[in-house]
Amino acid sequence: MVLERKVQLERMTWMEVKEALTESAGVIILPVGAVEEHGPHLPIGTDSVETYEIGLQAARQAEVVIAPLVWFGNSRGFMDFPGTVAIRPEALKEYLRDAALSLIRHGFTKPVILDGHGGNYGILDVLAEDIHLETGALICHVRAWDLATLPKPEGVPAYDGHGGSSETSVMLYLTPEDVDQQRFVDSQPELELTRYGSVFPAPSSLYAKGAASFPLSMGEMVEHGHHGDPAWASRERGQALIEIKAKALAEFLLALKHDQIKTRTM
Repeated sequence: MVLERKVQLERMTWMEVKEALTESAGVIILPVGAVEEHGPHLPIGTDSVETYEIGLQAARQAEVVIAPLVWFGNSRGFMDFPGTVAIRPEALKEYLRDAALSLIRHGFTKPVILDGHGGNYGILDVLAEDIHLETGALICHVRAWDLATLPKPEGVPAYDGHGGSSETSVMLYLTPEDVDQQRFVDSQPELELTRYGSVFPAPSSLYAKGAASFPLSMGEMVEHGHHGDPAWASRERGQALIEIKAKALAEFLLALKHDQIKTRTM
């Protein structure tokens, strides 16, 4: 078995990595987050902190390996606000390609790219396809926000999304000292796209359904940089959200580890 303290790749010796390859059946998590504004009340590392915690808990449950977190992502749509670090999609893709190919060469032939930021997912889908076609590795892209969820409390506004009550709940659980509750603001999107319009990446479900996609920046939508009312957040809800997502990811990792995910042999 992989010891709990040894699921983290960066804490292993090369001999321990060799053992972990067998114990994890070649499954490794590559967590990718973002450093970008999340309103006046949340730290800019919110996506990265949440993503890594989900991955770490799942790695321990499934007894697989997790690689070091990639902090930066495609956050170009958030550059209206100080502190955001934006990586070009092409640069992110090439960086992760080299990382993934290195791990595959050593035997981690079932890499799981765990994505915690909506702005990353288009380029990460392309990356996974490229690597699979090049190597045959059973690589996949997991969107952390789609793993599982919980019903929002009755009364939470429909525009609740980026930096809203769910993410605020998570950070109240993980790093409450970084949440500025004195700066909670109810932030409603200030735009109209008609029934045809949608925003890519969608900051909330309110603007995710239309046929016409607009690559709007956060500053073009809201004044404060977030969608929703963080006052609806709670530490208890944040803990539940992390645990249910980690459990869902662990279930998937175990299926991957034990060859329950099959493709047709060519």
